[in-house]
Amino acid sequence: MALGVRHLLLVEDDRTWREGVGRAASEAGFQVSSVSDGAEALHWLRHRPRAQHPDLILLDLVLPGLDGWELYGQLRTDARLRHLTVMMMSTGSGTPEVPLLGVAGFLRKPPQPEALVLELSARLRQLPGRPLEPPRTPYSLRLPDASLYALHALPAPVRHAVRVHLLRAAELSATELPLASSWLMALHSEQPLLLVTVEGVRVVLEVDDAACALTASMVIVPSHLRCS
Repeated sequence: MALGVRHLLLVEDDRTWREGVGRAASEAGFQVSSVSDGAEALHWLRHRPRAQHPDLILLDLVLPGLDGWELYGQLRTDARLRHLTVMMMSTGSGTPEVPLLGVAGFLRKPPQPEALVLELSARLRQLPGRPLEPPRTPYSLRLPDASLYALHALPAPVRHAVRVHLLRAAELSATELPLASSWLMALHSEQPLLLVTVEGVRVVLEVDDAACALTASMVIVPSHLRCS
């Protein structure tokens, strides 16, 4: 299989889906391990030697507590876990406009778990070999409670798009690439700031180069996306 995928770690909070995907994936020839949320996945990975790590993490983005986006951010900033490859899945996710390092792709969850495994197998056959590990560590992304609340209030497709771009900004901050594009720009201020703009949502990021971290200090949501 592409990427040499044999062992899957399934991160899924819905027990019916977890059991259904696990059963179908096992029948398709995968070795399957499963956990029910992001915190359990992080603990599982950190307490196993690299030789026992999965070839691919099949990650539901909508999880209680530590959600899929935050788990991905933890993996990318942990030197022992940065080599792991993730396939993200959600009922409302689509192909992101910007690539994320370590993400093999996005799957939309179909009505039946068996259909998801068929789609996963097809996607894996289309992928090239395992990508080279980038030499730099991405900045960590900090989301204070107020920013998290504003993001969770967004419609799911917009929320996913914003999270993808915030994580991409964290990756770019660790490089020497110019931080200027249709969605990312540096703001003129005494303190280093970045502005991420996606679907009309604007997020101001405070840059702490010493700590290699970005903090979402402000989320500005256009009126047509606000809950009434």
